[in-house]
Order: sequence, then C-alpha cells, then structure tokens
Amino acid sequence: MRFLENDRTGRVALVLLLIAVGAFGALLLLDLLTIGPGYPPPEALQKWYIPQPRYEYAENGSVVVNRTIEGDIVLLGDIKERCSSLFPDLSRYCSHAVYLDTVSSDRYLIVNWYFDDNADFLQAEEVLCSRLRSSGNVTSAELILPNKPDISPDEPITGLITVTKYESEASSGYFVAVEKPLSPEHSDYFIVYYGVLGPADLLDHTDALEELMLRSYSLRGARPLASCS
Repeated sequence: MRFLENDRTGRVALVLLLIAVGAFGALLLLDLLTIGPGYPPPEALQKWYIPQPRYEYAENGSVVVNRTIEGDIVLLGDIKERCSSLFPDLSRYCSHAVYLDTVSSDRYLIVNWYFDDNADFLQAEEVLCSRLRSSGNVTSAELILPNKPDISPDEPITGLITVTKYESEASSGYFVAVEKPLSPEHSDYFIVYYGVLGPADLLDHTDALEELMLRSYSLRGARPLASCS
C-alpha cells in the first residue's frame, strides 16, 4: 500500500513539474514572439540613439574605457537610465547622457525616449510639444548631415533631415522622431533630442550636434515632431 502511495505521489509530482516547465516555456515563447529573435530588448532600445563609449584593450591586456566620441567631445559620467529633468518623462524607457567639449567646456545633452506602442508615441509627441512651447521657442529647421565614410561606409547617412528646433535658456537643440528604424515588422518608435546645455546661440553648436547625430544609430527617415508643426 505504501508503495502505491509513493508511486501516486511521484506521478503527481511529475505532472506538476511538466506543467511548470510548460508554463515557463510558454512565457519564453511569448517573449520571443513579442521581441523577436535577436531583437534588442527595451533596456537597450532606450539608449539606442545615445553615442556610447568604446571598450578597448590596453598594452597590458586590461580593458579600458574610451570616452571620446568625436574630436574633443567626450562622454561626461555615465549614461543615465532615466529622463533628463529638463523634459517630461514621456516613457518608462528613457535615457540621457551629457557630453563635454574638453576645449570649449560646452556641455551637450542627448535624450532618448523609446516606445513600443504607436498610440503612446503619438500622445507623447503632443505632450512634449505643449511643454516645449510653454518653455521656449519652437520652429522647424533643416540639417544636412555630412558624409562620414569612416562612420558608416556601407550605408552613409548623409542627407537632408527636417527637425524640430527648440531654443530656451536651459537648453537649445533639435528634436527628431523616428518610426520603426530597426524593422518594419516591429513596433519601435523613438523621440531623440540633441542639444547644448545652458543659454547659447544654437547655430554656434550645430556642427557639434551633427557630429553626435552621426555617432548615433542612423537617422534615415527621421522627421520633426508632428504636433509641433
């Protein structure tokens, strides 16, 4: 009798184990279908347009961080996995970084908002444009990104892009919206800001901001904020 009870208990335990494994497998499959094989997770996409430092090997074999992004511009501190206090918290997937020109001491700000839903993305544009109008001047502008074969020899991102120009005492720069830049099969949407911190003549800093844009993911297909037009 005790043998039968043990056998029955073993079979129940096996069934429960199979159910648990099946549930775990279903969750993994659902996650795979949502993100896609090899598709970056939200934690990576919230930094997608932020130029990041490079990791190199020193002569002694140790790994060193190269914070130089372009010329005299270096990453100041770490990339923050939160929005800048200068702008609204439009998405839970938001990061920002500050860069320093080591010669002029000018500081530059890049903010990356990521969305996985088109409705949230469009609503965020409306909220952001309303905030921008209340805190500064908002207009449309055109930028021509220069050819940089050393950055993207296979797919140069040279060309004219239309952006939303923002000017205020706290920061001035350019906003772009990018829809599905990674794949037309996935719902990925971005709002990105490239600006200089503090009161400044934006035209004096456009070259530096364009360099930072070129060090980002490709802005091909970028457009200005629709609600600011």
